[in-house]
Amino acid sequence: MREKIAAFVDGSEREAFQLLEQLVLQPSYSRYKPGVDAVGGMIAAGLAGSGMQLETVREQELGDQLVFRSPACRAGQPGILLLGHMDTVFPLDSNFNWYKEEAGRVYGPGVIDMKGGLVVAVFALRALAACGLLDKIPITLICNSDEEIGSPASTPLIQSFSAGSLLALVFECGGLTGEVVTGRKGRAGFQVKVTGKAGHAAFAGPDKASAILELAHKIIAIERLNDRQRKIVVNVGVIGGGLGPNTVADSARAEIDTRFLLFADGEETVARIEEIAGISTIAGTGAVLERTSERPPMEQTALNRELFQLVCREAEVLGLPCREELRSGVSDANTVALAGIPVIDGMGPTGDCDHSDLEYMVGESLPARTKLAACSLVSAWKYYGN
Repeated sequence: MREKIAAFVDGSEREAFQLLEQLVLQPSYSRYKPGVDAVGGMIAAGLAGSGMQLETVREQELGDQLVFRSPACRAGQPGILLLGHMDTVFPLDSNFNWYKEEAGRVYGPGVIDMKGGLVVAVFALRALAACGLLDKIPITLICNSDEEIGSPASTPLIQSFSAGSLLALVFECGGLTGEVVTGRKGRAGFQVKVTGKAGHAAFAGPDKASAILELAHKIIAIERLNDRQRKIVVNVGVIGGGLGPNTVADSARAEIDTRFLLFADGEETVARIEEIAGISTIAGTGAVLERTSERPPMEQTALNRELFQLVCREAEVLGLPCREELRSGVSDANTVALAGIPVIDGMGPTGDCDHSDLEYMVGESLPARTKLAACSLVSAWKYYGN
């Protein structure tokens, strides 16, 4: 079966790169619905004739969510879940709006984050279809429209399908030396708003109720929550407040980002930030803490590592490198992890410099990772589906 899969992928390599170019050249900034929907149409066209059945979940403001199911999917029968997002971080006026293949690399906006991953998923499914396996393996592919802004619309959909699945593969980019992601840090974002009492700086005494001064105390306390040993990261990245240097500020704000490996560490960090926000050092000031974003951690569980080992065995047979990675950034894999099923990420092609105008993909990794994904799906169904 591996030989048939490899033959199909090799024979369709140019077509895969053509689809990649079409996807990359279509702007699909998260809040540009027409562009994201156009990417969805290209993916649907790429899967036409494979037997994958499409359900479209309509959205008013963001791009539609796409759910593709193999013919083997039956109501109530757990299967394999695949995930990939169609949106990118690049706005419509970005000058990074071109596609180039050069010296073994492919450059373009979203080429690894994650339009290359979408191509891997599409052609892995087409390889299974060519081998007559989509009638036997229940596979669902969700292509969501809003991952780069935290998946506000698609999270309930992902949670619903995760709960009924045996395992999940997510097609964010792989590491340059063959890394596959078995864990990701969780993330929580906050905004703290401090209030004080306005006044003229010339007449202010040492007991002035300055919102900025109170915020400064809170920032120092919050930054002390960083714990290198436990890999807890806390960062105050944006601050603001005040009217001018000759005034006492009656308001100030700060935006906070936190990252953590374990659920317990996240809960502890949140509790300590809430405590800091609730205690005033400067008399006459107060604060309100608002949570602005949240992603649970994808812990490196034994289940994830077991699935990783299955993928690595396929990689070894294919002559591909395979290494385990704990990744600091978040993805939809974090949401899947809440369901308690095996999930690994980084199944897409390899590359670097995503979210920048230097983003590139290692060209040969596109067919290589397509073979790995297709073969891993066959092996995973044999192992988990029986």
